Amino acid sequence: MTLPEHAICSVMLAQFGVRQRFGWRGVAVVAVAGIAPDGDTAAKLVGDEHFWTLHHALGHNVIALVLLAGGIAGLGRWLCGLRPFGVLFLWCLAAAILHALTDCLYWFAVKPLWPLDGPAVKWEILEYLDLFVLAIWLGGVLCLLKFPHRATVVAATTLGFFAAYVALRAVLPEPTGFWKFLTGGWMYDVPAGTPGFEWW
Repeated sequence: MTLPEHAICSVMLAQFGVRQRFGWRGVAVVAVAGIAPDGDTAAKLVGDEHFWTLHHALGHNVIALVLLAGGIAGLGRWLCGLRPFGVLFLWCLAAAILHALTDCLYWFAVKPLWPLDGPAVKWEILEYLDLFVLAIWLGGVLCLLKFPHRATVVAATTLGFFAAYVALRAVLPEPTGFWKFLTGGWMYDVPAGTPGFEWW
């Protein structure tokens, strides 16, 4: 998923206990934990070959997820006074793990045991920049802003729609034609040299 989609997914997760216990500052901390694994995209700064080797490995392995969650929960306690640390850490860890699991839905492999030579997990159910996935997350955010008093119901509905869409895509044949375009095929039609898509 994209970074904003990971952030929204983590915000939705945080509606099941974090917001109630820690308030919106706690939600923000969990959202940071939910996007933190993508810090390994910094490998692109030293070259494309390092990006494709280290992205979804360096920040997405089990040890990195635990360290990122611990560090971010520690910052949440230090900067925002959020306590107890253990509860906040578990929520941050859940958001980081959810990040890695949702990345497994795509065609780029996640390496959970890196740097060991372990399995590379990719389920290839969704395409990157799927417009239906984007619509689910954006719809969830809009509903969360409009109905903050029903945040838990909004989050459950949004995550339920996402899970149902993933299940549907897993059992249906590969989309073709216009449906392929909407489910991510549009990005392959972007003209060469389009700003923001040079990496693609």
